[in-house]
Amino acid sequence: MEKKRRLHGFAGRIVLCAVIITSGVAFGNQSDSQAERPVMYELRLEGENIEQLILQSGNQKQTYNQPGKSIMLGPGTYQISQLQLKGGFMHYPYSDTIRLGPTHVGPGEPAILKAGGPLEQRVTVQRKGQLLTMDYRLIGVAGESYRNDNRYPPTFTIYKGDKEIASGKFQFG
Repeated sequence: MEKKRRLHGFAGRIVLCAVIITSGVAFGNQSDSQAERPVMYELRLEGENIEQLILQSGNQKQTYNQPGKSIMLGPGTYQISQLQLKGGFMHYPYSDTIRLGPTHVGPGEPAILKAGGPLEQRVTVQRKGQLLTMDYRLIGVAGESYRNDNRYPPTFTIYKGDKEIASGKFQFG
């Protein structure tokens, strides 16, 4: 009987050791998988009606369709490659006189990218003798300019009093 108790006690210790060892392996695997997951940080988007955002970091481009109010990114520096708003309005940063700076994403407070709507229409008119020169720009929240898909270019009408004296369509470029 004494011999049976010793065997049961010994077997119980072996089972207990096996449980501890396998639990340790499971915990080890969990921490390994956590180490493999990249750390992500928030980029808040301060602008409306963003339909598609293409960000570039180094040689990598990432496309976000309907990004909402924020997206999660790995740490790094990001530059807008292209930005499309609802209605077909496009921002091409390489052809704009207003350059939106790079955005740094990392630990601490969420990074903020200010671009998009609401859009503001601006017309600048200059007189050169008998000629009026008009410049039309569609401006976003950070001063960046947008173009539409040119199917519906903006139009204008000039009146002298109640009499229409000229009308036409603006051309981009």
